[in-house]
Amino acid sequence: MMTNMLESKKGLWLLLLLVFMINLVETNVETLFNAHCQTCQTFGEKVASAAQVLEGHISFRNHDNTNLVALYGYSTSYFFALPLLLVGLGVALTRQNSIEPFRIFALAAALDYWISLPFFLLFPLPERWAYPDSEAILLSDMLSESLIEAIRPLSGLDNSFPSFHVSLSFVIIGVSYFLKLQFRHSILALGITIILSTFVLGIHWLPDIIAGLALGILSVALAVKLNTRLSRKTTLSESPTGIG
Repeated sequence: MMTNMLESKKGLWLLLLLVFMINLVETNVETLFNAHCQTCQTFGEKVASAAQVLEGHISFRNHDNTNLVALYGYSTSYFFALPLLLVGLGVALTRQNSIEPFRIFALAAALDYWISLPFFLLFPLPERWAYPDSEAILLSDMLSESLIEAIRPLSGLDNSFPSFHVSLSFVIIGVSYFLKLQFRHSILALGITIILSTFVLGIHWLPDIIAGLALGILSVALAVKLNTRLSRKTTLSESPTGIG
C-alpha cells in the first residue's frame, strides 16, 4: 500500500497530509500531557539546562529591545515564509511531468518528521523562551500571542530537539539545489533567514538548530536514495522481460 502511495502525486500529497495530521495530534497531546506531568517538566528543564551549557550560556539580556528588523522581519520570516515555501515548492514540483522531483520532496519532508518523532517523544526540550534561565523572551508576543500557537502544528514547537523548523527549511533548500530549480539561490537566502530567525527570536537553542541542520541533510540524502530505488523498481516492472 505504501509503495502504491509513492507512485502517484495524489498519494504523495496524502503522505504529506498524514504527516501533518500526526504532528498536529502529537503536538496537542504533548501539550496536554506535559501540563499534568511534573516529571516531564522537570526532565525538560534538565535538558534545557544542558543545552544552555552546550551553547556557552549565551545571554539574552535586553532581548526585548531588539530592533524592528528582528521583531518584524524575522517574525514574518519565521511564521509565514516557511509554510509558504513548503506549499509553493510542493505545488511547483507537482506541475512537472515526472513524479520524481515531487517524490524526493515529499519523502524528505516525511523522513524529516519520522526521524524526529522518537526525539520529540523521549527527549523533550522546552523552547528557549520557555526556560527562564535563558533570559530570552518570545518576541512574536509583541505582535500577537496567537502567532506561536498557530505555527505549533507545523513546527512541533512543544518538542524542539532537533528543530523541526530548521530541518524543514533545509529540506526545502537541499531539494531545490539537488533538483537545480531556477530560484534555488533565492530559496537559499530566504531559508537562511528562516533558520536565523529561530535563534534571533529566542525560540530555539544552538544545539537544537545544529541538530536540525544535520537532520535536514540526512533527510534529503535518504529521500534521494529511496527515490532511486523506487525508480529502478518501476523501470524493471515496466520492462517486457522483467529485466533492465
